[in-house]
Amino acid sequence: MQFSQVVAQEEIKEYFIHSDKQNRMPHAMLFLGATGYGTLAMANALAQYILCDHKTETDSCGQCNQCRKVDRFIHPDVHYTFPTIGSKMTSGDFLPQWRKFVSHGLYQDVQDWYRCLDGENKQGNITKDECDRILKVLSLKSYEGSHKIMIIWMAEFLGDQGNRLLKILEEPPENTVFILLAESQEAILNTILSRCQIIPFKPIEYPVLQEYLQDHAKLDKDSAMQMAFLARGNVQTALSLAQQNNDKVAGLWLDWLRLAYKGYGLEINPWVDQFAKLNRESQKAFMYYGLHFLREMLLFHLNPGHDIHLLEKEKLAMSKMSSLLTHQSIEGMILLIEENIFHIERNINSKILLLDSSIRMHYLLHNQEASLKALLSTS
Repeated sequence: MQFSQVVAQEEIKEYFIHSDKQNRMPHAMLFLGATGYGTLAMANALAQYILCDHKTETDSCGQCNQCRKVDRFIHPDVHYTFPTIGSKMTSGDFLPQWRKFVSHGLYQDVQDWYRCLDGENKQGNITKDECDRILKVLSLKSYEGSHKIMIIWMAEFLGDQGNRLLKILEEPPENTVFILLAESQEAILNTILSRCQIIPFKPIEYPVLQEYLQDHAKLDKDSAMQMAFLARGNVQTALSLAQQNNDKVAGLWLDWLRLAYKGYGLEINPWVDQFAKLNRESQKAFMYYGLHFLREMLLFHLNPGHDIHLLEKEKLAMSKMSSLLTHQSIEGMILLIEENIFHIERNINSKILLLDSSIRMHYLLHNQEASLKALLSTS
Protein backbone atom coordinates (compact mmCIF):
# COMPACT_ATOMS: atom_id res chain seq x y z
CA MET A 1 0.00 0.00 0.00
CA GLN A 2 1.20 3.49 -0.84
CA PHE A 3 0.63 6.64 1.21
CA SER A 4 -1.73 7.83 -1.52
CA GLN A 5 -3.99 4.83 -0.84
CA VAL A 6 -4.32 5.61 2.87
CA VAL A 7 -7.48 7.61 3.54
CA ALA A 8 -6.67 11.10 4.91
CA GLN A 9 -4.08 11.42 7.76
CA GLU A 10 -2.06 13.80 5.56
CA GLU A 11 -0.09 15.36 8.45
CA ILE A 12 1.21 11.93 9.48
CA LYS A 13 2.28 11.12 5.92
CA GLU A 14 4.15 14.41 5.66
CA TYR A 15 5.86 13.74 8.99
CA PHE A 16 7.18 10.37 7.80
CA ILE A 17 8.39 11.75 4.47
CA HIS A 18 10.19 14.62 6.22
CA SER A 19 11.71 12.28 8.82
CA ASP A 20 13.01 9.96 6.11
CA LYS A 21 14.59 12.79 4.16
CA GLN A 22 16.30 14.03 7.34
CA ASN A 23 17.38 10.46 8.19
CA ARG A 24 15.53 10.79 11.50
CA MET A 25 12.89 8.09 11.26
CA PRO A 26 12.02 6.90 14.81
CA HIS A 27 13.06 3.32 15.50
CA ALA A 28 9.98 2.62 17.66
CA MET A 29 6.55 4.16 17.08
CA LEU A 30 3.10 3.62 18.53
CA PHE A 31 0.22 4.39 16.16
CA LEU A 32 -2.67 5.18 18.49
CA GLY A 33 -6.24 5.01 17.21
CA ALA A 34 -8.92 2.71 15.86
CA THR A 35 -7.85 0.46 12.98
CA GLY A 36 -10.69 2.12 11.06
CA TYR A 37 -8.77 5.40 11.26
CA GLY A 38 -5.99 3.83 9.18
CA THR A 39 -3.30 2.67 11.64
CA LEU A 40 -2.66 -0.69 9.94
CA ALA A 41 -2.97 0.84 6.48
CA MET A 42 -0.42 3.52 7.41
CA ALA A 43 1.94 0.95 8.95
CA ASN A 44 2.02 -1.01 5.69
CA ALA A 45 2.41 2.15 3.62
CA LEU A 46 5.31 3.24 5.83
CA ALA A 47 6.97 -0.18 5.58
CA GLN A 48 6.66 -0.03 1.80
CA TYR A 49 8.05 3.50 1.71
CA ILE A 50 11.06 2.60 3.91
CA LEU A 51 11.96 -0.45 1.79
CA CYS A 52 11.21 1.04 -1.65
CA ASP A 53 14.14 1.06 -4.06
CA HIS A 54 12.87 4.01 -6.11
CA LYS A 55 10.82 6.19 -3.76
CA THR A 56 9.62 9.54 -5.06
CA GLU A 57 9.48 12.84 -3.21
CA THR A 58 6.10 11.96 -1.73
CA ASP A 59 5.59 8.18 -1.86
CA SER A 60 6.93 4.72 -2.61
CA CYS A 61 7.11 3.87 -6.30
CA GLY A 62 4.69 0.94 -6.03
CA GLN A 63 6.47 -0.89 -8.85
CA CYS A 64 9.82 -2.18 -7.59
CA ASN A 65 10.33 -5.69 -6.25
CA GLN A 66 10.30 -4.45 -2.65
CA CYS A 67 7.01 -2.58 -3.08
CA ARG A 68 5.27 -5.49 -4.76
CA LYS A 69 6.25 -7.89 -1.98
CA VAL A 70 5.15 -5.54 0.80
CA ASP A 71 1.88 -4.91 -1.01
CA ARG A 72 1.23 -8.69 -1.14
CA PHE A 73 2.26 -9.12 2.54
CA ILE A 74 5.06 -11.54 1.63
CA HIS A 75 8.18 -9.40 2.11
CA PRO A 76 10.67 -11.44 4.19
CA ASP A 77 11.80 -8.35 6.14
CA VAL A 78 8.32 -7.15 7.14
CA HIS A 79 7.13 -9.19 10.12
CA TYR A 80 3.66 -9.15 11.67
CA THR A 81 2.55 -9.87 15.22
CA PHE A 82 -1.16 -10.03 16.05
CA PRO A 83 -3.51 -11.64 18.61
CA THR A 84 -3.82 -15.40 18.21
CA ILE A 85 -6.09 -17.99 19.79
CA GLY A 86 -4.38 -20.70 21.83
CA SER A 87 -1.91 -20.49 24.72
CA LYS A 88 1.06 -21.81 22.73
CA MET A 89 0.25 -20.34 19.32
CA THR A 90 2.28 -17.64 17.59
CA SER A 91 1.62 -15.33 14.67
CA GLY A 92 3.81 -17.57 12.53
CA ASP A 93 1.19 -20.32 12.88
CA PHE A 94 -1.49 -18.07 11.38
CA LEU A 95 0.31 -16.32 8.51
CA PRO A 96 -1.87 -17.86 5.74
CA GLN A 97 -5.03 -16.71 7.54
CA TRP A 98 -3.47 -13.29 8.23
CA ARG A 99 -2.56 -12.73 4.59
CA LYS A 100 -6.07 -13.68 3.54
CA PHE A 101 -7.52 -11.34 6.18
CA VAL A 102 -5.46 -8.25 5.27
CA SER A 103 -5.94 -8.89 1.55
CA HIS A 104 -9.63 -8.04 2.14
CA GLY A 105 -8.77 -4.64 3.61
CA LEU A 106 -6.49 -2.92 6.10
CA TYR A 107 -9.24 -1.10 8.01
CA GLN A 108 -10.80 -4.17 9.67
CA ASP A 109 -10.89 -4.54 13.46
CA VAL A 110 -9.94 -7.33 15.83
CA GLN A 111 -13.46 -8.80 15.83
CA ASP A 112 -13.23 -9.15 12.06
CA TRP A 113 -9.95 -11.01 12.61
CA TYR A 114 -11.57 -13.37 15.11
CA ARG A 115 -14.33 -14.12 12.63
CA CYS A 116 -11.68 -14.97 10.07
CA LEU A 117 -10.35 -17.52 12.58
CA ASP A 118 -13.87 -18.78 13.44
CA GLY A 119 -13.16 -17.68 16.99
CA GLU A 120 -15.67 -14.89 17.66
CA ASN A 121 -16.44 -16.19 21.14
CA LYS A 122 -12.79 -16.66 22.15
CA GLN A 123 -10.24 -14.23 23.55
CA GLY A 124 -7.04 -13.65 21.60
CA ASN A 125 -3.62 -12.97 23.07
CA ILE A 126 -0.08 -12.06 22.10
CA THR A 127 1.70 -14.77 24.04
CA LYS A 128 5.08 -15.31 25.68
CA ASP A 129 5.99 -17.61 22.78
CA GLU A 130 5.15 -14.85 20.34
CA CYS A 131 7.44 -12.40 22.17
CA ASP A 132 10.22 -14.99 21.97
CA ARG A 133 9.52 -15.29 18.23
CA ILE A 134 9.87 -11.51 17.84
CA LEU A 135 13.25 -11.56 19.53
CA LYS A 136 14.39 -14.44 17.34
CA VAL A 137 13.36 -13.04 13.96
CA LEU A 138 14.83 -9.63 14.74
CA SER A 139 18.14 -11.15 15.80
CA LEU A 140 18.65 -12.33 12.20
CA LYS A 141 20.02 -10.20 9.37
CA SER A 142 17.63 -8.73 6.85
CA TYR A 143 17.06 -10.96 3.84
CA GLU A 144 16.90 -8.46 1.00
CA GLY A 145 15.69 -5.09 2.20
CA SER A 146 17.49 -2.15 3.78
CA HIS A 147 15.58 -2.57 7.06
CA LYS A 148 13.75 -5.09 9.20
CA ILE A 149 10.29 -3.92 10.16
CA MET A 150 8.13 -5.38 12.94
CA ILE A 151 4.44 -4.42 12.89
CA ILE A 152 2.65 -5.34 16.13
CA TRP A 153 -1.10 -5.02 15.53
CA MET A 154 -3.33 -4.59 18.61
CA ALA A 155 -0.32 -4.11 20.89
CA GLU A 156 -2.57 -3.85 23.96
CA PHE A 157 -2.88 -7.64 23.76
CA LEU A 158 0.77 -7.90 24.84
CA GLY A 159 -0.19 -7.26 28.43
CA ASP A 160 2.65 -7.93 30.88
CA GLN A 161 4.44 -10.00 28.24
CA GLY A 162 5.49 -6.68 26.75
CA ASN A 163 8.25 -6.56 29.39
CA ARG A 164 10.12 -9.12 27.29
CA LEU A 165 10.50 -6.56 24.51
CA LEU A 166 11.77 -3.62 26.55
CA LYS A 167 15.46 -4.13 25.84
CA ILE A 168 15.07 -4.59 22.09
CA LEU A 169 12.73 -1.58 21.92
CA GLU A 170 15.32 0.57 23.67
CA GLU A 171 18.35 -0.82 21.82
CA PRO A 172 17.10 -2.39 18.58
CA PRO A 173 19.45 -4.05 16.07
CA GLU A 174 20.71 -1.74 13.34
CA ASN A 175 18.12 -0.69 10.75
CA THR A 176 15.23 -2.19 12.70
CA VAL A 177 11.91 -0.34 12.93
CA PHE A 178 9.12 -1.19 15.38
CA ILE A 179 5.58 -0.07 14.52
CA LEU A 180 3.14 -0.82 17.32
CA LEU A 181 -0.57 -0.28 16.68
CA ALA A 182 -3.08 0.11 19.49
CA GLU A 183 -6.55 1.46 20.16
CA SER A 184 -6.13 1.91 23.93
CA GLN A 185 -3.10 3.66 25.40
CA GLU A 186 -4.19 2.74 28.93
CA ALA A 187 -3.84 -0.98 28.15
CA ILE A 188 -0.14 -0.69 27.28
CA LEU A 189 2.68 -0.79 29.82
CA ASN A 190 4.17 2.60 30.66
CA THR A 191 7.62 1.12 30.12
CA ILE A 192 6.67 0.43 26.49
CA LEU A 193 5.05 3.83 26.03
CA SER A 194 8.22 5.56 27.23
CA ARG A 195 10.25 3.77 24.54
CA CYS A 196 7.97 4.66 21.62
CA GLN A 197 7.12 7.85 19.81
CA ILE A 198 3.34 8.08 20.09
CA ILE A 199 1.58 9.11 16.89
CA PRO A 200 -2.16 9.71 17.44
CA PHE A 201 -4.56 9.06 14.56
CA LYS A 202 -7.66 11.23 14.25
CA PRO A 203 -11.07 10.14 12.94
CA ILE A 204 -11.37 10.64 9.18
CA GLU A 205 -12.88 14.02 8.32
CA TYR A 206 -16.54 13.79 7.31
CA PRO A 207 -16.20 15.27 3.75
CA VAL A 208 -13.22 12.97 3.00
CA LEU A 209 -15.10 9.91 4.23
CA GLN A 210 -18.19 10.89 2.22
CA GLU A 211 -16.09 11.18 -0.94
CA TYR A 212 -14.40 7.86 -0.19
CA LEU A 213 -17.77 6.10 0.11
CA GLN A 214 -18.96 7.59 -3.17
CA ASP A 215 -15.79 6.40 -4.94
CA HIS A 216 -15.25 2.99 -3.31
CA ALA A 217 -18.70 1.87 -2.14
CA LYS A 218 -20.44 3.46 -5.15
CA LEU A 219 -23.02 5.20 -2.95
CA ASP A 220 -25.05 8.15 -4.13
CA LYS A 221 -24.31 11.50 -2.51
CA ASP A 222 -27.20 11.41 0.01
CA SER A 223 -26.47 7.84 1.16
CA ALA A 224 -22.73 8.54 1.39
CA MET A 225 -23.44 11.66 3.44
CA GLN A 226 -25.57 9.73 5.93
CA MET A 227 -23.16 6.79 6.20
CA ALA A 228 -20.24 9.17 6.75
CA PHE A 229 -22.08 10.79 9.66
CA LEU A 230 -22.99 7.40 11.11
CA ALA A 231 -19.43 6.08 10.89
CA ARG A 232 -17.91 8.82 13.06
CA GLY A 233 -14.65 8.91 11.15
CA ASN A 234 -14.12 5.15 10.96
CA VAL A 235 -13.58 3.73 7.45
CA GLN A 236 -14.43 0.13 8.37
CA THR A 237 -17.66 1.17 10.10
CA ALA A 238 -18.59 3.25 7.05
CA LEU A 239 -17.98 0.34 4.69
CA SER A 240 -19.96 -2.05 6.91
CA LEU A 241 -22.86 0.37 7.09
CA ALA A 242 -22.75 0.86 3.33
CA GLN A 243 -23.38 -2.86 2.86
CA GLN A 244 -26.61 -2.66 4.86
CA ASN A 245 -29.98 -1.63 3.47
CA ASN A 246 -30.35 1.82 5.03
CA ASP A 247 -34.10 2.05 4.46
CA LYS A 248 -34.57 -1.31 6.20
CA VAL A 249 -32.39 -0.24 9.14
CA ALA A 250 -34.29 3.04 9.51
CA GLY A 251 -37.64 1.24 9.40
CA LEU A 252 -36.49 -1.29 11.98
CA TRP A 253 -35.35 1.54 14.27
CA LEU A 254 -38.62 3.46 14.05
CA ASP A 255 -40.60 0.24 14.63
CA TRP A 256 -38.59 -0.41 17.80
CA LEU A 257 -39.18 3.10 19.13
CA ARG A 258 -42.95 2.73 18.62
CA LEU A 259 -43.01 -0.64 20.36
CA ALA A 260 -40.81 0.56 23.21
CA TYR A 261 -43.04 3.61 23.68
CA LYS A 262 -46.14 1.41 23.96
CA GLY A 263 -44.33 -1.01 26.25
CA TYR A 264 -46.43 -4.09 25.44
CA GLY A 265 -44.29 -7.16 26.01
CA LEU A 266 -46.33 -9.38 23.71
CA GLU A 267 -45.58 -7.02 20.81
CA ILE A 268 -41.94 -6.39 21.71
CA ASN A 269 -41.00 -10.08 21.95
CA PRO A 270 -41.53 -10.89 18.24
CA TRP A 271 -39.51 -7.82 17.27
CA VAL A 272 -36.66 -8.85 19.58
CA ASP A 273 -36.73 -12.37 18.10
CA GLN A 274 -36.40 -10.83 14.64
CA PHE A 275 -33.49 -8.64 15.76
CA ALA A 276 -31.67 -11.57 17.36
CA LYS A 277 -31.63 -13.37 13.99
CA LEU A 278 -29.62 -10.56 12.37
CA ASN A 279 -25.86 -10.99 12.03
CA ARG A 280 -23.54 -8.90 14.18
CA GLU A 281 -22.81 -6.33 11.45
CA SER A 282 -26.52 -5.73 10.86
CA GLN A 283 -27.11 -5.35 14.59
CA LYS A 284 -24.27 -2.83 14.79
CA ALA A 285 -25.64 -0.96 11.77
CA PHE A 286 -28.99 -0.71 13.55
CA MET A 287 -27.36 0.72 16.69
CA TYR A 288 -25.15 3.15 14.78
CA TYR A 289 -28.17 4.40 12.89
CA GLY A 290 -30.04 4.85 16.18
CA LEU A 291 -27.10 6.75 17.63
CA HIS A 292 -27.06 9.09 14.64
CA PHE A 293 -30.85 9.55 14.82
CA LEU A 294 -30.72 10.44 18.54
CA ARG A 295 -27.80 12.82 18.18
CA GLU A 296 -29.58 14.66 15.40
CA MET A 297 -32.67 14.80 17.63
CA LEU A 298 -30.64 16.22 20.52
CA LEU A 299 -29.09 18.91 18.32
CA PHE A 300 -32.51 19.80 16.91
CA HIS A 301 -33.98 19.86 20.43
CA LEU A 302 -31.32 22.31 21.60
CA ASN A 303 -31.32 24.33 18.36
CA PRO A 304 -34.45 24.14 16.13
CA GLY A 305 -32.44 25.75 13.34
CA HIS A 306 -30.01 22.81 13.19
CA ASP A 307 -29.51 21.38 9.69
CA ILE A 308 -30.77 17.79 10.21
CA HIS A 309 -28.78 15.05 8.46
CA LEU A 310 -31.64 12.61 7.98
CA LEU A 311 -33.88 11.69 5.08
CA GLU A 312 -37.31 13.37 4.87
CA LYS A 313 -39.37 10.50 6.34
CA GLU A 314 -36.97 10.17 9.24
CA LYS A 315 -36.89 13.93 9.81
CA LEU A 316 -40.67 13.96 10.27
CA ALA A 317 -40.59 11.16 12.86
CA MET A 318 -37.67 12.77 14.66
CA SER A 319 -39.28 16.21 14.90
CA LYS A 320 -42.51 14.71 16.33
CA MET A 321 -40.57 12.73 18.94
CA SER A 322 -38.40 15.69 19.87
CA SER A 323 -41.41 17.73 20.93
CA LEU A 324 -42.38 15.01 23.43
CA LEU A 325 -38.99 14.52 25.11
CA THR A 326 -36.60 16.38 27.37
CA HIS A 327 -32.96 16.67 26.39
CA GLN A 328 -32.10 14.61 29.50
CA SER A 329 -34.18 11.72 28.15
CA ILE A 330 -32.51 11.97 24.74
CA GLU A 331 -29.09 11.96 26.38
CA GLY A 332 -30.13 8.86 28.34
CA MET A 333 -31.12 7.12 25.09
CA ILE A 334 -27.76 7.98 23.53
CA LEU A 335 -25.95 6.44 26.50
CA LEU A 336 -28.15 3.34 26.24
CA ILE A 337 -27.33 2.84 22.54
CA GLU A 338 -23.62 3.39 23.16
CA GLU A 339 -23.77 0.66 25.82
CA ASN A 340 -25.51 -1.64 23.35
CA ILE A 341 -22.79 -1.11 20.72
CA PHE A 342 -20.15 -1.96 23.33
CA HIS A 343 -21.93 -5.19 24.26
CA ILE A 344 -22.72 -6.28 20.69
CA GLU A 345 -19.06 -5.92 19.75
CA ARG A 346 -18.31 -8.34 22.58
CA ASN A 347 -20.88 -10.90 21.40
CA ILE A 348 -23.42 -10.56 24.21
CA ASN A 349 -26.72 -12.43 23.88
CA SER A 350 -28.58 -9.96 21.67
CA LYS A 351 -32.05 -11.18 22.68
CA ILE A 352 -31.44 -10.48 26.37
CA LEU A 353 -29.77 -7.18 25.50
CA LEU A 354 -32.71 -5.89 23.45
CA LEU A 355 -35.36 -7.03 25.93
CA ASP A 356 -33.55 -5.09 28.65
CA SER A 357 -33.02 -2.10 26.33
CA SER A 358 -36.70 -2.05 25.35
CA ILE A 359 -37.74 -1.70 28.99
CA ARG A 360 -35.19 1.04 29.63
CA MET A 361 -36.15 2.84 26.41
CA HIS A 362 -39.83 2.76 27.47
CA TYR A 363 -39.03 4.73 30.62
CA LEU A 364 -36.84 7.20 28.74
CA LEU A 365 -39.50 7.80 26.07
CA HIS A 366 -41.94 8.71 28.82
CA ASN A 367 -39.43 11.07 30.47
CA GLN A 368 -39.33 8.89 33.57
CA GLU A 369 -35.61 9.08 34.38
CA ALA A 370 -36.28 8.78 38.13
CA SER A 371 -38.31 5.60 37.65
CA LEU A 372 -35.59 4.18 35.40
CA LYS A 373 -32.89 4.91 37.94
CA ALA A 374 -34.96 3.22 40.64
CA LEU A 375 -35.45 0.21 38.38
CA LEU A 376 -31.72 -0.03 37.61
CA SER A 377 -30.76 0.31 41.28
CA THR A 378 -32.81 -2.78 42.13
CA SER A 379 -31.54 -4.89 39.21
